[in-house]
Amino acid sequence: MSANSFPIVIGGVGLVKGRIKNFGTAMVAVCNEVRPLIEESDAFSEMPFDEVNLVIRWADEGKEQPEIGPLRKNTRSLEAATTIALKDGKAIENDDASLAGLVKSELRKTLEAIEEKYGMCHIDI
Repeated sequence: MSANSFPIVIGGVGLVKGRIKNFGTAMVAVCNEVRPLIEESDAFSEMPFDEVNLVIRWADEGKEQPEIGPLRKNTRSLEAATTIALKDGKAIENDDASLAGLVKSELRKTLEAIEEKYGMCHIDI
């Protein structure tokens, strides 16, 4: 992993009309917070990927299970996505700590699904 790369990259997209204020800031904060935890744990050292690209989608209704998508061998990245209810994000959009907690919760679910699929060591975030 290069010094400038992030092991976790989080983005967001709406599947319905509407937006969650401050969501981008929360995603960046969580990426910055978990980067040293992942790098220190060596969690990805035996994996066929160096980074996880997580897209958090918001829709009318959320989905409990994250989707683990294709492995991009040329970039050594793993695609993943989760879906939350727009109303849940809107309810906490002005509370930075709660919004970051929502993002971390979605990341935690995704890492657990990746651990189940690839046997990755556990990362406590």
